Amino acid sequence: MKTLLLEEMTWAEIEEAMKNGFDTVIIFAASIEQHGPALPESTDMVLGYAEAADLAKRLGKALVAPVIRPGLSAHHMCFPGSITLRPEVFRGIVEDYISAYVHHGFRNIVLCSSHGGNFKALEEIAREQAPLYPEIRIVTGCSLEELDASLIEMDKMENQTVGTCGGHACQWETSLMMMLDESYVRKDSLMCGHVGELNAELLDKFFNEGVKSVSTIGVMGDPTSSSAEKGIRFFNYLQELQEKAIRSKLDNYISPED
Repeated sequence: MKTLLLEEMTWAEIEEAMKNGFDTVIIFAASIEQHGPALPESTDMVLGYAEAADLAKRLGKALVAPVIRPGLSAHHMCFPGSITLRPEVFRGIVEDYISAYVHHGFRNIVLCSSHGGNFKALEEIAREQAPLYPEIRIVTGCSLEELDASLIEMDKMENQTVGTCGGHACQWETSLMMMLDESYVRKDSLMCGHVGELNAELLDKFFNEGVKSVSTIGVMGDPTSSSAEKGIRFFNYLQELQEKAIRSKLDNYISPED
């Protein structure tokens, strides 16, 4: 197969893949939103495709849905260019993705996010949709809390100040974008934003009062020492966690009928 991306395949290629056991579809929800002065607004979309394609290879017999964007980004609307969907619109899009892929015969639906604002909504949608499709396994990837914890571990891995990988336009995301293509990053515009532990009080302010209430440049962390080499380490570390979480949920899935 030349690609695992459904949008790049013909219907005949998709049909053939499904006959050969490709019964899992990975649906990533991303965003179109500010990522500080050095990264493009498409960052979460770009990373979503990279993460989804890698997961499809790791899981095996899996294909990748078109990445959903925009997402739930109300907290970024204080910066020019950001787009946010109404929660009911986002929910409807995800639900329509699920119903379409169930209709076509996929047996496993994996919902993941490359944007922090989508995590809780995807978890709610997965729980609510499961009873509608009792013969289908609908699971999510890592939680936002697990992602936040992994950022701390990556800082420790690199022997640097906790908060350098702060979660948004930080060393983590910037390094991943460098890993994919250095031209994504406006290196002359790399600036340090808020550096500190992502505690509950800070996250509440970030999501409810807007990003500017925490960082005037829209950066959570310090991207100034980012590199493609760090991007490779971060990517592999997080993808292993994601794969482990998804495999566990699929293997231990309890049908709503049980």
